Amino acid sequence: MTADDVQVYQYHEQPASGVSLHFPLRGPLAHVDQHQTSRHFFPLLCNPSCTTLSAMTDNRPTLPPDAVLEVAARFRLGVAPTTAHELRSGHINDSFVIAGRCGGRGLLQRINRHVFAEPHRLMNNLERITRHLADRPGAQSRRRRLTLIPADSGRTWVEIGPPSPVRGCWRMVELIEDVVSVTRASSTDRVFRAAQAFGHFQGMLADLPPPPLFETIPRFHDAVSRFGTLDRVLGAEPSGAEASRRRAEARAEIQAAARRRHLAGRLSEAAARGLPRRVVHNDCKISNVLFDRQSDEALCVVDLDTVMPGLAAFDFGDMARSMAHRADEDARDPKTVEVDLDLFHALASGYLDGARFLTPEERRSLVDGALVLTLEQAVRFLTDHLQGDVYFRVERPGQNLDRTRAQFALLESLVARGADLRRIVGGG
Repeated sequence: MTADDVQVYQYHEQPASGVSLHFPLRGPLAHVDQHQTSRHFFPLLCNPSCTTLSAMTDNRPTLPPDAVLEVAARFRLGVAPTTAHELRSGHINDSFVIAGRCGGRGLLQRINRHVFAEPHRLMNNLERITRHLADRPGAQSRRRRLTLIPADSGRTWVEIGPPSPVRGCWRMVELIEDVVSVTRASSTDRVFRAAQAFGHFQGMLADLPPPPLFETIPRFHDAVSRFGTLDRVLGAEPSGAEASRRRAEARAEIQAAARRRHLAGRLSEAAARGLPRRVVHNDCKISNVLFDRQSDEALCVVDLDTVMPGLAAFDFGDMARSMAHRADEDARDPKTVEVDLDLFHALASGYLDGARFLTPEERRSLVDGALVLTLEQAVRFLTDHLQGDVYFRVERPGQNLDRTRAQFALLESLVARGADLRRIVGGG
């Protein structure tokens, strides 16, 4: 499974629209705006409130509740599990909120082996990460970090073999109560806090002891590889009238990709010249930060399945691509998509405050990260449009092409304001 196959699952959050339908909530539900997600009371290692961008129908069979509860009983939740509420909105892992009569709740997940082919090695990563974070100053509060719940075996996972209908690798994590997650960067304050949280997260893992973390998804951010996939699609004859039509209507975007292709290798070339490889998050969207429901403080970075070796510029670039503008990702008018310097300044200020370990070379690479990650996503959307929307979920015809155009518009805006962006980050 390649990064092209996987990142499709980890993109958009679904706006909250009936959280209480998923599981019983404690206390009053916080105010929810249209961009606030359904993950108000629990963190996810691989976020089940995520709306898949896959065009494939969610045809997973419903797992027998009794069998799920038997799996839950294998974890040391502290209470006997009595209810299992499935979160069907997630398309990576099978996810259940587990509760007991006397309190105590956990999030139980079956890791999707089609996405993460080696779940035991993934869990070893998570054990090392969460253990290391728990030992950091300021991380004593369990609301500020993810906590794996051990199984009866002492491991952090349970393997259920065939022929059980719930066969697979399962894990459980403690719930973090009274938090909210948002899907759009609506204010400079939140952008600052989210970026600061990601920078601080990188800093806390900067001294993670060897060996290196396992790469759960090899070549996760590899723009050159993504162009290779696009080349293969364009090198094949269109398979029918619909494929020909899609290619014809995307002619301008194909040309835009070719025109900006020279940017794709900037980060890999910098890495070859010695840009440090660090432990990075690799999926730095604002939706992967939990905010306190009362104070709006950024409490905890979540969705840790892609935490692995990479470049600081990967995370900064992903943040810039997703937080430094105010347009919808599938904006029908690409003229409305441009970098917002106020948001970018908040993002850079927050990240640099949290990531004080950066070398001068890394700091100079950050704007290139914004360019490369935006180009990478544009190429992914374009490739999927040409292939017939096989990966990214679409709700209307041409949505992937609109996404492509929006990303290229953002890229052109980033290029045009490049000097301003470099002054903001202090990268020359």
